[in-house]
Amino acid sequence: MSDLAGIKFSIKTTFLVKAMAVYMAFGLMERENQRARRRERVFRDRTNPLDLWTDQQMYAKYRFSRLACINIIDMLQDELEHRTRRNHALPPSLQVFIALRFFGHGSVTDDSGAEPHGVSIPTACRAVRRVTKALWQRQNQFIKFPTTPEEVQQKQRDFMVIQGFPRVVGAIDGTHIRLTNVALGPTEYVYVNRKGFYSINVKLVCDAKYRILNVVARWPGSTHDSRILQESRLGHAFRDGQLQGILLGDSGYALKPWLMTPSGIPQTPAEQAYNSAHRTTKALIEHLNGQLKNKFLCLGGTGPRVRTAEKVCDIITACCVLFNISKDDHIQEPYNHMPDDDNPAPEAAADDDVYGTAVRNDIVCNFFTQFLWLAIESSAEKHPTISQKLCVANGSMTITFLARIFTLDHGLAVFSEGS
Repeated sequence: MSDLAGIKFSIKTTFLVKAMAVYMAFGLMERENQRARRRERVFRDRTNPLDLWTDQQMYAKYRFSRLACINIIDMLQDELEHRTRRNHALPPSLQVFIALRFFGHGSVTDDSGAEPHGVSIPTACRAVRRVTKALWQRQNQFIKFPTTPEEVQQKQRDFMVIQGFPRVVGAIDGTHIRLTNVALGPTEYVYVNRKGFYSINVKLVCDAKYRILNVVARWPGSTHDSRILQESRLGHAFRDGQLQGILLGDSGYALKPWLMTPSGIPQTPAEQAYNSAHRTTKALIEHLNGQLKNKFLCLGGTGPRVRTAEKVCDIITACCVLFNISKDDHIQEPYNHMPDDDNPAPEAAADDDVYGTAVRNDIVCNFFTQFLWLAIESSAEKHPTISQKLCVANGSMTITFLARIFTLDHGLAVFSEGS
């Protein structure tokens, strides 16, 4: 019996040893298969645009000159620098170039669908986000409204030479940035504007030299322009008397003592001159909207291709910061207004402010009426027939003159003959 038990024990031992060997062999084979299936990380060769492109190519690809790109990189160096160089972390310079190309062209990929800087698309998207946040944090450094008397007077002089409109420190308007494939949640209906598409309604104020003085990029597209201004810090500051001067806006805004809108139905040549000067001066903000969307194509067309409305708002502010930086780049931007089909016509605002009406009447009477009489007297010296058209009736001046001659002499709007 002992021999039989020994034989059984030997058989069991041999079986267990073989089973263990087979199990270990399968384990080794599985580990080798996993190692073979595991994709090894491949670090692509990355390009340095500063060494690769000419000055003209740099501007075409990144919308900034070589020197301006270097200045932006130096400015954002600390915010973009990674703590370590593990996993070949992107240097700040490459992050900036990736973001500038996205802002300028609206996509991180080129026409072939590849990322042109030698990084993966997820890495490029993270770089865009980091640069966007860094620029957003510097908005108060580059987007400033004039506060000191010297700054206010300089802005007023700059506007005055355009068409003679007095006391203006800024022109205000709204523009819509489309939202495409953006997760808006259960309140997505508030982002639908009057033209029927999803958008962010952006309030912009500019000076006479096409610099952005104020930007509010956080309201959904259905919000009225007048409400955005009313709820903004700029509106509160003007109402509280903290800011000097006046703004020029279209009929979508309510008339305020500090916000001049066009006269609805001008009755006199002075009111027509007021509307003409208002229209020409206020057109600067429309030009700026066209320049902004033409320079940064991510704001035009379908809008920035990101996932949330918050990120879209951050990108809009970052582009406004870069736009003001570009004004120091001494690159001449086209001033012609680019038609903005995404910006609906102004919707009628609330009733005009009584004090605002008084201020507008004061400007018309004390400035444009006197201006017209001085201009007419000058024209009468050149064209004696003009003097025959001037008369005084019932204690009030009745002005009738030849519009074409007056326009040729003074470059103002064409007025029809009348009293």
